[in-house]
Amino acid sequence: MKKKVYIHYVRHGRTLFNRLGRMQGWSDSPLEKEGIEDAIQAREALKDVPLRKAYTSTSERCVDTAHIVLEGRNVPLVYTKKLKEISWGDYDGFLISDDPEEINRRRLGDCDWTDVGGENPQTAVTRAKEILDQIYEEAKDGDHILLVSHGAILMHMMRLLMGIDLTKLFAILHRKGKTGHIVINGYAADILIEDGQFYLLDLKGNDGLYEEYKKETNR
Repeated sequence: MKKKVYIHYVRHGRTLFNRLGRMQGWSDSPLEKEGIEDAIQAREALKDVPLRKAYTSTSERCVDTAHIVLEGRNVPLVYTKKLKEISWGDYDGFLISDDPEEINRRRLGDCDWTDVGGENPQTAVTRAKEILDQIYEEAKDGDHILLVSHGAILMHMMRLLMGIDLTKLFAILHRKGKTGHIVINGYAADILIEDGQFYLLDLKGNDGLYEEYKKETNR
């Protein structure tokens, strides 16, 4: 029997490394005041959603975000390394301004960091999909599940599992005069899993970025 499972995706709140402009994959840094507020806003946005279970990356910035989002709720929380960010290898913790040309070449290209001891998107998304498949298998029809994870891995899940054109998304973002991440800190996206297929229902923030994308691509 087909069933629908709804994933509410929260990206960790803004961190020290985010502010300093450092690469933050498997390296970690604490939430700053603004990041705590990101998590509080996510908690408020999700307060009426009947969450059955929650999963978080084991990175401290995600664990802390998950605890804030779930504060006052009796929702089981599962910690899993499979939801960690893509590893940047030797570039983890690296100050982006020290080598912006090379970092942007990789991030805006194939995002392959295996030659410097890191991962490529396919490897990272494969491990994340293992958890998503497990969630779907264990869930009941109509369940709502919280996922607390990272920005880049969600982008590549969107690309590899949901057929989203990231180049097009970034083009629309830049046309709006914005230069930031297409995945906002805090409550970032809603995803539907149905019969083994993944669908992006909503991408939060950025002035209706995803709504404009859907109109331009007839999704």
